[in-house]
Amino acid sequence: MDNGYTQSINLVIDHIRQHLTDDLSLAALANIAGFSPFHFHRIFKTLTGETIADLTLRLRLERAAALLKGAPRLRITDAALECGFVSTAHFSRAFKKQFGMSPSAWDRRSPLTVSKIRQAAPEFPQYTEGELETFQFDVRVREFPTVCLAFIRVQNSYEPPRVLAAHDRLLTWYAARGGKATQLIGMSQDDPDVTPPELCRYDMCLVVPPDWEGEGEVSVREFPACYIASLHLCGDIYLVDQAWQYLYRYWLPNSRFQPDNLPAMEIYRRTPAEIGWETFDLECAIPVIAF
Repeated sequence: MDNGYTQSINLVIDHIRQHLTDDLSLAALANIAGFSPFHFHRIFKTLTGETIADLTLRLRLERAAALLKGAPRLRITDAALECGFVSTAHFSRAFKKQFGMSPSAWDRRSPLTVSKIRQAAPEFPQYTEGELETFQFDVRVREFPTVCLAFIRVQNSYEPPRVLAAHDRLLTWYAARGGKATQLIGMSQDDPDVTPPELCRYDMCLVVPPDWEGEGEVSVREFPACYIASLHLCGDIYLVDQAWQYLYRYWLPNSRFQPDNLPAMEIYRRTPAEIGWETFDLECAIPVIAF
């Protein structure tokens, strides 16, 4: 099933993520997608594996968890309201049902669940805070400009062949349209520490001219200007994992920033077409706002 459905689904998911406090009823979202509510509900569930209500609640909970983890001084009530919950009590009930503990019982330094990365690949270690403190990463906060992105969204993205195949299809699509050398960016839409692996999404993106339009499985969107906390690395996948743990579990909680409501990015300095998939030369970047 496609016929433009993929682009409509991506549009709605991105709208939900960016408007967690708005009216996210089935009728309102179906109108954004350009479908009747009945048909849109069926299409959405078929393509994503979730109902709209389930996805909306999950994104609200995951955004709240990201805020609480990234900004330890943030009040639970403020995190709940910022993510569209009508009350702290409603948020606490939903949080406990999802994660097995209340938000007040969570110390915010320990994982809410066993990381899906470490479930799939137990050789990836979970570093202690003391170990993270010793890592020699240089984090810089800088402006990231508004860009137009063409992307393929990969679901169940912790199965590596899916991401590699999407990368190849996106480059083929881009080359067929006469695209010149451009920036490759990967965007993690979900946190593997709290999102079921089959629901984790990764956007393989290319910066394209603003007048380009999507086609088939390729969607196009404007990514807004923001500030990013980024570090540059060149190494294997284990170094990439170290960098993400350092950014999220050590640098961010000890900084004056909290995560913005935008996906984390892997900004490629050299692409896999140049150096393969064994070594990575990229920036790990988190969109942030001052707290």
